[in-house]
Amino acid sequence: MTYLAETDEALAEARMVMERCEFRAKAVKDALIKHGDGGLGERTAAAGFDPEYTAAMDAYFAALMEHDKIRNKRQTESIIVDVWRSLNSARKAGVI
Repeated sequence: MTYLAETDEALAEARMVMERCEFRAKAVKDALIKHGDGGLGERTAAAGFDPEYTAAMDAYFAALMEHDKIRNKRQTESIIVDVWRSLNSARKAGVI
């Protein structure tokens, strides 16, 4: 319960960082496509391999992992609370 209560802001912040990194990666790719040489297909392909875009995507994936770690841990803690509730309910009913 403590973890759930204390990680509301951390989860929201991790989501914000993840969204910001995704926006940044898209902006970098769009800028590379816009200012690249050749046809649209060539510029798009070149942008996908650009080191700046790759770094932006790496930051996005790191932020995504951090967000999912917090979210998954919160889900696990919620399941533990639900199991505890079920066990206590069963004890009160005399089933256990």
